[in-house]
Amino acid sequence: MIVKELKLVVHRICRHMCSISPIGRDAILLIIHNTFLLYYIINRFKHLAQASINSPGPVNTFHYMPLVYETPVLPETDRTWNAVLKTSTWQYFESVFLHNMALMLPFILTLTVSNYKLLFMCSLLCVSNLFMLLLFTSLIAEFLYVNGLKQILQLSVIFCLGPVCQFVLVCRLLDKTWVDVIVEFDWNGY
Repeated sequence: MIVKELKLVVHRICRHMCSISPIGRDAILLIIHNTFLLYYIINRFKHLAQASINSPGPVNTFHYMPLVYETPVLPETDRTWNAVLKTSTWQYFESVFLHNMALMLPFILTLTVSNYKLLFMCSLLCVSNLFMLLLFTSLIAEFLYVNGLKQILQLSVIFCLGPVCQFVLVCRLLDKTWVDVIVEFDWNGY
C-alpha cells in the first residue's frame, strides 16, 4: 500500500516537473545542488582535511545547516586545523558560499517574472557560482599541494560532485537563458 502511494507521488512530481519550463528546471537543479549537495560536499572536504591531520570532531563552521546538525566550531578553540582551512582563501570561500545562499531567494522569486529580470538574476547567480567554483577548485589544488596524493580518490569524488557538477549546471542555465535572449532579440530593429 505504501509503495503504491509512493509511486503515485513520484509520478505526480515527474508530471509536474515536465510542465515546468526548461529554464525553471535548470534553475531548480542548480538551487537543489547549491542548497543541499554542495553544502554536503564542502563539509566532506572539511572532514577530509581534518582527518588528514588526525583531528577528530565536528568541523562545521557554517551557521547554515539544511539537513545535518553539527556543533559549530569556534575559531578561538585550541584545536588544530589543517593549513588549507586556515587560509584566507578558505574563509573567503565560506563567505562567498553564504552570500550565494542569500542570492537563492531573489532568484527563486524571479522565476515567476519577466525574462529580463530573470536574465539579470540568473547572470548574477551564475557569476557567483563560477567564482565559488574557482575558489573551491583552487582550495582542492592547495590541499593536494599541502598533503600530497594520499587522498586523491576521496578528493576526486568531492571534485566531481562539487565543482564539476556545479559547472555543468551553471553552463546549462546560462545556455538556456542567454541563447533564448539572443534568439528572441530583434536584430533588425536594433
